[in-house]
Amino acid sequence: MRRENIDYFFELFERGIIPKIFLKVNTVNDSASIINPDYDKKEAENLSKIYSVFFIPDYLKPSINKDVFSVKKVSQFFKGYAIFLNGFSSADAYIKNRFRGNAKGIRRRIKRLESCFRISYKTFYGDIEKEEYDFLMDCLRKMLIRRFEQRNDVSQSLTQWDRYQKMYFSLINKKKASLFVVLENNTPIVVSLNHHFHGKLFSAISSYDIDYAKFSLGSVEIYKKLDWCISNNHDSYEMGMGDLSYKREWCNHIYNFEHQIVYPKGSVAASLSAVIEYFKISIKEFVFKIAYVRYKKFKASRKINTNFEIPLKSFPIEELQNDLDYATVDYNSDEYLFLRKATFDFLYLAIEHVSNVRVLEVSKDKKSYLITGKSKMQKINF
Repeated sequence: MRRENIDYFFELFERGIIPKIFLKVNTVNDSASIINPDYDKKEAENLSKIYSVFFIPDYLKPSINKDVFSVKKVSQFFKGYAIFLNGFSSADAYIKNRFRGNAKGIRRRIKRLESCFRISYKTFYGDIEKEEYDFLMDCLRKMLIRRFEQRNDVSQSLTQWDRYQKMYFSLINKKKASLFVVLENNTPIVVSLNHHFHGKLFSAISSYDIDYAKFSLGSVEIYKKLDWCISNNHDSYEMGMGDLSYKREWCNHIYNFEHQIVYPKGSVAASLSAVIEYFKISIKEFVFKIAYVRYKKFKASRKINTNFEIPLKSFPIEELQNDLDYATVDYNSDEYLFLRKATFDFLYLAIEHVSNVRVLEVSKDKKSYLITGKSKMQKINF
């Protein structure tokens, strides 16, 4: 008996289609079902094979022709994370409900970013020029490289980058995907690729300029995308699988994935094949659970701590008068790029606008610098 493997989550969100053997998709957070326009009766009634369908979210359950098929189900180890948006008029309304008193902290992060820089937001959904697309994709690739080097980890997205580069352009122009960008003075500092499936956004690949880490750009990204979803009649924001702290903080629906073995009724060969597949999947999930726990422990032991602060010393601004002869350096130039993060950290702490900040070189040999604003300054020694 032949077997066909189907990655259900991939089919829905990356390809934007419902596998042909399913009549429809039943949604938990919406009373309406999604009818499958590609339902293939001939394919569905093919009695010569079984279907091994994995990564089925519990709120997007597929429906089969029960007169033709039977189903065996296995719960999968990984959990998924989603934000259901029905009943919320804005991102602000959602964070008030989700974070309660801590909602002010999220709004404060956004306000701080916009107070310190010339910030704008843009979403490409249905219309993007090839030149701009290539530029933004290259920005995202570079951000991913820096971010994962910092984490001493490997980005799975980068291993498939050529495929992503080719496919997303047409998907964005067909409104099956979107590209969200946060810009500082027209320079991207956050780039996020998203898939769209019947009013459900899946945040697929995102990264940010790590020099702006102090400003919690991940929270800014989610907040702004939630606002976009609500304004554009999207009822959910899908974060996918992977147990990460920010997903637990933001989501209001943690769900299980399910593996379904769909096989023709009345066939002894199909029933036997389905039983064998069921036990194989069950054993695989058990082994994977044990292996994953060990892998997480191994990764934790190798993790490099990047949560450190450069030693900073504060001075009264008056003391700067004796230092006016120090040369101003451009922290955006290749020679002084190592000063960028420290400068942006200063902006965050001092609540200064970037246009009012200078970096002075006290001693090049000793790598000693002054970061100065309108009312505050800090000395840095590398």
